Amino acid sequence: MQLFNYLSSHYLMLYKNSMKTSFFFFALITMYSSFSFAQNYNSELLKSYSKVEIQSMDVESVKALEYGVENAIYFIAIPTGKKADFPVFENPKLIAKYTDLGLKITNENQYFQMKESNQLMVVKSMYVLKNELINKLKN
Repeated sequence: MQLFNYLSSHYLMLYKNSMKTSFFFFALITMYSSFSFAQNYNSELLKSYSKVEIQSMDVESVKALEYGVENAIYFIAIPTGKKADFPVFENPKLIAKYTDLGLKITNENQYFQMKESNQLMVVKSMYVLKNELINKLKN
């Protein structure tokens, strides 16, 4: 009986230690993966955001910003007879990405008039980019 008590108490101690060890490794892996995700973002974002800004964002926002690098900008014609009172950009042919302009994605769409053109450049909002990304992932 003493042998049984001795073995069961050691087994229980080993079991508790292995649970602590397992929990420690699980927590360590979780922290490492979330830290490594914070480091894994499109370097193109550094043209508009600092590393600190990117790392402070939630995963969904960073993914939306990355999606927006190629999908945030589109052009629309200014309706005839309407006066556009928006900031003006010089070279619309060179504009491919919002990060090339040093712009940040905001909570509202941003509008810019193209110099010597009857077009507006639209930079999509965070809300629009997140919804587009969700719909893209569904399909």
